[in-house]
Amino acid sequence: MGYYPIVNRNQKQMEGLDHTALPNAYMEDFSVLGFRVNDCERALAILDKTSFKVKQSHECTLLKIEDSARIREVIHVLQANGLACEVTDVAQGMYQG
Repeated sequence: MGYYPIVNRNQKQMEGLDHTALPNAYMEDFSVLGFRVNDCERALAILDKTSFKVKQSHECTLLKIEDSARIREVIHVLQANGLACEVTDVAQGMYQG
């Protein structure tokens, strides 16, 4: 499936995301599917100790998801360790007009 960003729940729109993903001259809603957690550093430490692949880029942290079942596993692992986690639009439907 690919790599998905992990962001803090209180992070500002697009802050910490890879801005190269933003298309040039794109005039419609733009969104990025990712994981929003209440403690990003703790979530990364937990996921790094398990079988999940975490990749740090120059602007954001990405989590490798091989198939849709892994999404449920990520949420389960984080919630089992006391973290809130949701799969959502982490760009918050930014409009680039």
